[in-house]
Amino acid sequence: LLDGWLNIDLTESDFNLDLSCGKELPWKENSFKIVAARHFIEHLHLETELIPLLRNVHRVCAPEAVIWLSCPDIEKICTSSLSYKCVDLYENRRRRYPSWSMGQMPVQHFINELFNQGGEHKNLFDFELLSWALESSGFQSISKHDEMTFLSELPDFPPRNDDDVSLYVRAI
Repeated sequence: LLDGWLNIDLTESDFNLDLSCGKELPWKENSFKIVAARHFIEHLHLETELIPLLRNVHRVCAPEAVIWLSCPDIEKICTSSLSYKCVDLYENRRRRYPSWSMGQMPVQHFINELFNQGGEHKNLFDFELLSWALESSGFQSISKHDEMTFLSELPDFPPRNDDDVSLYVRAI
């Protein structure tokens, strides 16, 4: 949980809420100046869960509010797979999480770990697809960034050191 933020999750948060349920968010229009979600949107079905949620988020955002989203970047992952057979991504994950392991699976299996995450991922995004989802929901001025830019604007968030696999997008 981040101090000074309204933390939303299914359980054990400031506000327990299932954001995938499609119900209208319980806040009035113009309630928020900043919304941030890191590695969450890929767990929602694009048409039936994410687009309705983004439209709801747009409704509760104040004019000129900023939304930050991050998720696995299919473009980076595919480039790594084609160029390096995911060895670079695998080695970075091992550096970030020394106890993490895929057991005896070959390193090429790492792409499946990123795409599936044990069956939890429902979507994979590149910048163009995520931009389309945001534009379809009413957001504008959509731009691609890195984690350093995200953290410079939102320093309360802990670093993930995941630019090798992540897409960071800012919209208004």
